Amino acid sequence: MKTRTACLGLITLGVIAATGAAERLSFELLSGTEYRAELAARTAPGSEFVLKSADPNAPTITVRSPDRAAPIHSPVDIDARFKAAKGATINLASLKVLYGFLQLDVTRRILDAPGVQVSAAGLKVNGARLASGRHKLTIQLADNFGRTGSQLLEFTIQ
Repeated sequence: MKTRTACLGLITLGVIAATGAAERLSFELLSGTEYRAELAARTAPGSEFVLKSADPNAPTITVRSPDRAAPIHSPVDIDARFKAAKGATINLASLKVLYGFLQLDVTRRILDAPGVQVSAAGLKVNGARLASGRHKLTIQLADNFGRTGSQLLEFTIQ
Protein backbone atom coordinates (compact mmCIF):
# COMPACT_ATOMS: atom_id res chain seq x y z
CA MET A 1 0.00 0.00 0.00
CA LYS A 2 2.82 2.42 0.90
CA THR A 3 4.56 1.65 -2.42
CA ARG A 4 1.39 2.37 -4.38
CA THR A 5 0.82 5.63 -2.48
CA ALA A 6 4.44 6.67 -3.07
CA CYS A 7 4.14 5.89 -6.79
CA LEU A 8 0.91 7.87 -7.08
CA GLY A 9 2.56 10.75 -5.24
CA LEU A 10 5.52 10.73 -7.65
CA ILE A 11 3.18 10.62 -10.66
CA THR A 12 1.20 13.55 -9.25
CA LEU A 13 4.40 15.54 -8.70
CA GLY A 14 5.48 14.75 -12.27
CA VAL A 15 2.17 16.00 -13.68
CA ILE A 16 2.34 19.16 -11.56
CA ALA A 17 5.94 19.80 -12.67
CA ALA A 18 5.08 19.24 -16.34
CA THR A 19 2.06 21.54 -16.07
CA GLY A 20 4.18 24.20 -14.37
CA ALA A 21 6.86 23.92 -17.06
CA ALA A 22 4.27 24.32 -19.83
CA GLU A 23 2.81 27.35 -18.02
CA ARG A 24 6.26 28.98 -17.76
CA LEU A 25 6.91 28.42 -21.48
CA SER A 26 3.69 30.13 -22.52
CA PHE A 27 2.80 33.81 -22.35
CA GLU A 28 -0.40 35.84 -22.35
CA LEU A 29 -0.77 37.34 -25.81
CA LEU A 30 -3.99 39.14 -24.95
CA SER A 31 -5.62 39.93 -21.61
CA GLY A 32 -9.25 39.14 -20.91
CA THR A 33 -10.04 42.88 -20.87
CA GLU A 34 -8.41 43.40 -24.28
CA TYR A 35 -10.29 40.43 -25.74
CA ARG A 36 -13.64 41.74 -24.43
CA ALA A 37 -12.87 45.17 -25.96
CA GLU A 38 -12.10 43.43 -29.25
CA LEU A 39 -15.40 41.53 -29.19
CA ALA A 40 -17.33 44.74 -28.47
CA ALA A 41 -15.58 46.60 -31.30
CA ARG A 42 -16.25 43.77 -33.79
CA THR A 43 -19.96 43.85 -33.09
CA ALA A 44 -20.37 47.63 -33.08
CA PRO A 45 -22.72 48.97 -35.79
CA GLY A 46 -20.79 49.84 -38.97
CA SER A 47 -17.63 47.97 -37.93
CA GLU A 48 -15.55 46.62 -40.79
CA PHE A 49 -12.12 44.98 -40.85
CA VAL A 50 -10.10 46.16 -43.85
CA LEU A 51 -6.66 44.91 -44.82
CA LYS A 52 -4.86 47.21 -47.24
CA SER A 53 -3.47 45.55 -50.35
CA ALA A 54 0.30 45.29 -50.51
CA ASP A 55 2.76 46.36 -53.18
CA PRO A 56 3.35 43.30 -55.43
CA ASN A 57 7.11 43.68 -54.75
CA ALA A 58 6.63 43.89 -50.98
CA PRO A 59 7.92 41.07 -48.80
CA THR A 60 5.72 38.00 -48.66
CA ILE A 61 4.63 36.48 -45.37
CA THR A 62 3.55 32.84 -45.38
CA VAL A 63 1.91 31.39 -42.26
CA ARG A 64 2.82 27.75 -41.71
CA SER A 65 1.30 27.36 -38.28
CA PRO A 66 -1.21 27.18 -36.71
CA ASP A 67 -2.78 24.64 -39.06
CA ARG A 68 -6.28 26.00 -39.43
CA ALA A 69 -7.51 22.69 -40.86
CA ALA A 70 -7.21 21.10 -37.41
CA PRO A 71 -8.70 22.14 -34.06
CA ILE A 72 -6.51 24.76 -32.35
CA HIS A 73 -6.05 24.90 -28.60
CA SER A 74 -4.35 27.46 -26.38
CA PRO A 75 -1.47 27.96 -25.99
CA VAL A 76 -0.92 28.27 -29.75
CA ASP A 77 2.32 28.19 -31.73
CA ILE A 78 2.79 30.56 -34.67
CA ASP A 79 5.25 30.01 -37.51
CA ALA A 80 5.48 32.63 -40.28
CA ARG A 81 8.07 32.69 -43.08
CA PHE A 82 9.31 35.92 -44.68
CA LYS A 83 10.64 36.40 -48.20
CA ALA A 84 11.90 39.61 -49.78
CA ALA A 85 11.61 40.33 -53.50
CA LYS A 86 14.71 39.90 -55.65
CA GLY A 87 17.29 42.58 -54.82
CA ALA A 88 15.61 43.52 -51.53
CA THR A 89 16.23 42.57 -47.90
CA ILE A 90 13.87 42.20 -44.96
CA ASN A 91 13.83 45.12 -42.49
CA LEU A 92 13.25 43.33 -39.17
CA ALA A 93 12.87 46.65 -37.33
CA SER A 94 9.63 47.16 -39.29
CA LEU A 95 7.98 43.95 -38.00
CA LYS A 96 4.56 44.53 -36.47
CA VAL A 97 1.99 42.09 -35.20
CA LEU A 98 -1.44 43.64 -34.73
CA TYR A 99 -4.36 41.97 -32.98
CA GLY A 100 -7.93 42.01 -34.22
CA PHE A 101 -10.32 44.71 -35.28
CA LEU A 102 -8.75 47.16 -32.83
CA GLN A 103 -5.31 46.58 -34.40
CA LEU A 104 -3.77 46.35 -30.92
CA ASP A 105 0.03 46.25 -31.34
CA VAL A 106 1.20 43.02 -29.67
CA THR A 107 4.65 42.99 -31.33
CA ARG A 108 6.62 43.73 -28.16
CA ARG A 109 4.72 41.04 -26.18
CA ILE A 110 5.62 38.49 -28.82
CA LEU A 111 9.26 39.53 -29.22
CA ASP A 112 9.78 39.61 -25.43
CA ALA A 113 8.21 36.17 -24.89
CA PRO A 114 10.45 33.22 -24.00
CA GLY A 115 11.68 31.08 -26.88
CA VAL A 116 10.61 33.41 -29.70
CA GLN A 117 12.80 33.22 -32.78
CA VAL A 118 12.82 36.08 -35.28
CA SER A 119 15.08 36.51 -38.28
CA ALA A 120 14.92 37.67 -41.89
CA ALA A 121 13.65 34.15 -42.64
CA GLY A 122 10.65 34.31 -40.32
CA LEU A 123 9.02 34.36 -36.91
CA LYS A 124 8.44 31.40 -34.59
CA VAL A 125 6.32 31.87 -31.49
CA ASN A 126 5.64 29.11 -28.99
CA GLY A 127 2.96 29.12 -26.33
CA ALA A 128 0.78 32.19 -27.01
CA ARG A 129 -2.16 31.99 -24.60
CA LEU A 130 -5.46 33.21 -25.99
CA ALA A 131 -9.05 32.85 -24.83
CA SER A 132 -11.40 30.47 -26.60
CA GLY A 133 -12.99 32.12 -29.62
CA ARG A 134 -12.12 33.76 -32.94
CA HIS A 135 -8.83 35.63 -33.32
CA LYS A 136 -7.19 37.74 -36.04
CA LEU A 137 -3.53 38.67 -36.20
CA THR A 138 -2.07 40.88 -38.91
CA ILE A 139 1.64 40.44 -39.50
CA GLN A 140 3.30 43.38 -41.26
CA LEU A 141 6.86 43.63 -42.53
CA ALA A 142 8.77 46.02 -44.81
CA ASP A 143 11.85 45.63 -46.96
CA ASN A 144 14.84 47.95 -47.31
CA PHE A 145 12.90 49.94 -49.97
CA GLY A 146 10.05 50.61 -47.54
CA ARG A 147 7.55 48.33 -49.32
CA THR A 148 5.27 46.75 -46.73
CA GLY A 149 3.72 43.32 -46.96
CA SER A 150 1.03 42.05 -44.65
CA GLN A 151 -0.65 38.75 -43.92
CA LEU A 152 -3.87 38.17 -42.03
CA LEU A 153 -3.98 35.11 -39.79
CA GLU A 154 -7.45 34.13 -38.62
CA PHE A 155 -8.12 31.16 -36.39
CA THR A 156 -10.48 29.87 -33.71
CA ILE A 157 -9.28 28.59 -30.34
CA GLN A 158 -11.40 25.63 -29.18
